Amino acid sequence: MNVFEITTFILLGTILGMAGQAARMVVGLKKKYDEASQGKTEDWFNTKQLVISLMIGGVAGTLGAISLLGEELGKQTLLTLIAVGYAGADFIEGFMQKKLPQ
Repeated sequence: MNVFEITTFILLGTILGMAGQAARMVVGLKKKYDEASQGKTEDWFNTKQLVISLMIGGVAGTLGAISLLGEELGKQTLLTLIAVGYAGADFIEGFMQKKLPQ
């Protein structure tokens, strides 16, 4: 692999990690919207949290892509990078909530 291919693969991992996190966010947004429509909360949408969450998914996807460098690019690899963004973001956010002060 040359430098261009490596950079492209890592960028692809970042984007797919963000896509995996976006899939995870859809569930959370639906839950928050349902709570807001029942009157449990007024301010249900937090743009800053949404952007940070997507960035965390991108970081997870980047790390996943680095670990998969040299793999043949196929359907399985693409789905793996999406799953890494989904699960990795969940892990990183859970770790941050437990270990970092609020």
